[in-house]
Amino acid sequence: MDTEGIVTGLVGASSGTLNTLKSRASDADSAVSTLSSISSLLATLQKSVDGLANTRDVGAYTASSSSSAIAVSANGTALPGSYNVKVNALAKEQRNYSTTFSSMSAALGQTGTLSMTIGSGTAVNVAVTATDTLDGIAAKINASGARISASVFNDGTNYRLQVRGLDTGAENSITFGETGVALGLNGPTSKVQSAADASIDIDGFTVKRSTNQVSGAIQGVTLALTEVTTSPVTVRVQSDPAGLQSKVQSVVDSYNAVVNKIHQVAGYGTTKGTSPALQSDSALRSITERLQSALTTKVGTGAYQILSSIGLGSNRDGTLKLDASKLSTALQNDAAGVATLLAGQGTGKGVMDIVSDLTKSMTGAKGTVSLRSDALSSRARSLRDAADREQERLNRYADALRKQFTAMDTTVAGNNAQMTYINQMYA
Repeated sequence: MDTEGIVTGLVGASSGTLNTLKSRASDADSAVSTLSSISSLLATLQKSVDGLANTRDVGAYTASSSSSAIAVSANGTALPGSYNVKVNALAKEQRNYSTTFSSMSAALGQTGTLSMTIGSGTAVNVAVTATDTLDGIAAKINASGARISASVFNDGTNYRLQVRGLDTGAENSITFGETGVALGLNGPTSKVQSAADASIDIDGFTVKRSTNQVSGAIQGVTLALTEVTTSPVTVRVQSDPAGLQSKVQSVVDSYNAVVNKIHQVAGYGTTKGTSPALQSDSALRSITERLQSALTTKVGTGAYQILSSIGLGSNRDGTLKLDASKLSTALQNDAAGVATLLAGQGTGKGVMDIVSDLTKSMTGAKGTVSLRSDALSSRARSLRDAADREQERLNRYADALRKQFTAMDTTVAGNNAQMTYINQMYA
């Protein structure tokens, strides 16, 4: 007889419980992976709503410049207008060069202290030893912690120590002191560029800044200066409803991605979920319910207190839809009211702030998604442990069957031997 085949068949017929345990463990593992993808979608939603959680980001304005010498950008506090801007000087950092040396890697044989003072700050001292090379001194300057950078410059014949400030502006000028060393950084000709402020004229008024990023001069507008100009540059701030619409559409898309994923795996209406472990899951249902509740929160006291009033409504399945025309009309009628609804006013929270806080709480260590994922992971481990125990039982059952069949074979062989002996006797 095919003893092993019979044993395999009997064990297989008794493996129903093992197969069920393995299947349920696999479903739990798959559900954990699904929850991870939902958490990622919630993180994307949070990023989208954070783009509208600040009044500066809600304003529908764009800034333009008639010259590449000035790059401009506007935030939500900007106001429409046109300005003539002339760049008189760019902000610069200080730059000094030492006297010449024949090598960058040979010991200079100098012993003493190089001191560097930025503006009215405290001096930073660098100790120089006789074995220090030019590039070694540069490394010491870079490691000093001062807002100063050093490198070795080669003109093709000789080497110099180049030292420059890391910050622009007149207040960041550098004063060098040399005690016992002769690098020449404190000499009158070593400074090839002085630290200077940026200077611009806006409609004839002079504005100075320590950097080439000029903000605060024109409300809500940042000017990035790249070149000195000989004539005024026109900077315009205009309404840009399409910019806000794009941000709102991003919220709609990321929100719908979360809802559709949950409907897919947990089921919705008469549609059955694709994840056996998450079908009709109460935790997932609570996510969609809480998000929907957050989006219907009333904010402010003006004409626009709920999202549906500015064109952000709900479909029957809980997803969002955007009426761009309604949003545009709301912006024309009361742009400040729209900003308050989305981003709040002062310390008050807007709808986007509320949704952002909610998504953070859902994906945090103690959030809905994390707790449900932990529970399913624990369940999967328990099921795998039970499957291991069931496998051990089946292994013992198979061993017992093999022993029984071996004993049977032995008995049958003995009987056959006796029958053969008897047949021979009577033959």
